[in-house]
Amino acid sequence: MRIRLVPTSSGKKAVQVVSKLHGKLTVHKHFGSYSGESEKLLLVKQAKDFILASSRQISLLELVDSPKLNDIEITNSQPLFVYRFLGNIYDKLGLNAFADPLIKDLVVARIFSPVSKLETLETLADSFNRRYSLKTVYRHLKSSLEKGVKEAFQAALINFAQTDLKDTLRLVFYDVTTLYFESVVKQGLRNFGFSKDHKNTTTQIVVGLVVNNQGFPLYFDIFNGSTFEGHTFLPIIKNIQTLLHNPELVIIADAAMLSQSNINNLVNRKIGFVVGARLANLPHELIDAISNQIGNQDGKIAVFEYKNQRLICQYSHSRAAKDKSDRLKQIEKAKLALKAPAKITSKFRFLKTDQADLTLNSKLISKVEKLEGIKGYLTNTQLPENIIIDRYHDLWHIENSFKITKSDLAARPIFHRLDDTIKTHLVIVFASLAITKYVEIYSKLSIKKVLKIAGKLLTHSVINTQTGENKLLETVIKDPNLIEKINLLKSLEH
Repeated sequence: MRIRLVPTSSGKKAVQVVSKLHGKLTVHKHFGSYSGESEKLLLVKQAKDFILASSRQISLLELVDSPKLNDIEITNSQPLFVYRFLGNIYDKLGLNAFADPLIKDLVVARIFSPVSKLETLETLADSFNRRYSLKTVYRHLKSSLEKGVKEAFQAALINFAQTDLKDTLRLVFYDVTTLYFESVVKQGLRNFGFSKDHKNTTTQIVVGLVVNNQGFPLYFDIFNGSTFEGHTFLPIIKNIQTLLHNPELVIIADAAMLSQSNINNLVNRKIGFVVGARLANLPHELIDAISNQIGNQDGKIAVFEYKNQRLICQYSHSRAAKDKSDRLKQIEKAKLALKAPAKITSKFRFLKTDQADLTLNSKLISKVEKLEGIKGYLTNTQLPENIIIDRYHDLWHIENSFKITKSDLAARPIFHRLDDTIKTHLVIVFASLAITKYVEIYSKLSIKKVLKIAGKLLTHSVINTQTGENKLLETVIKDPNLIEKINLLKSLEH
């Protein structure tokens, strides 16, 4: 049913409630005629009440059924579905256990449009009708850290991984990255160090991240920018062991975490580990034994004992081809450098100084050639060799998480100055990463693609200029493929 305005012979207009089926118009009720605006508003209200009472139909379509399209104005269109979608997943992950709507809004905004805090306020106001002052934002950033937002988020995500993702969290993955500042001033956490972003002229912080085998984040911590990444390993592993209460915990990390001190501490704490082995640092006798036993057989696995741990080695033809190509290129560069030693301005892997003269390092070349195509894994677990290798290769998930953090969530560069706001910024990025990974795991789509789909469903503010009535209308999607994708997104919220 809808409201119809009909001209009468007296020059007035009549208000009716009508419906149309198969081309036949039915007048359900006539409410009288009007000559002035006040009479019209009264009759229209009576007609609306009649529609609502008789059919429970909310008259959203009345505006678009107006006799004149010029009577309709769309005053605003906003992606409110995106806000509801991301906000509902925030709640689903249990992040709302930390009850601060502003922090939630900052997380949603970080995923939707990762920009500076000032621009974020504009995004929240313009896109989602959420309005805050910059002073309020910074006050909440500081107070939320004091109230334990980091600990609350980490506990919620660990619980979600165990209960909803059905992960025992026996295997967790650890890696480190760096995030730089647009600043050269050392202060607090900000310091110079080895930059994974190749920004050695700016200060940075070091971030350690623990994820499960799907890349879903469980824990993170922040270190001074000058911290060697291997020194971040033990503090974080101690914390994650305490949080997980898992006596069978196994940590998987890359070779950068490998040090005898770290290994000894893991063994003493009875924590299992799988780390990449630095084969080039092994004794010559062991390298020869590995090379002889592998025998350049594609896929061949050989196991050795090294410092009371299992050293698992596997050969790959494709890896060998790449290693050989790299070796030949480096040898060629070294030979070219020897022709003009006075012009050498950088280090060359296969050059050595012999009695003040530069020469090719033939022993190193021979060692590297023997190890071509061989990848090593060191472990104190009794897991089968193929499981060790497969799980180590799952480290790409954490690399992908770092990529999302730095690109899609724009965690770098950091513009905050104080340690408290730097930490809370990373907490917001951490929560945003969790939502992003959840969406990607279950939708099999990138977060960029998901936001593009969700952004098709806009909420429009519509006004009837004749009656002054305002309504919110959602975009009507007709494309069946798009409907299917939007329904998939809606299913992720519940």
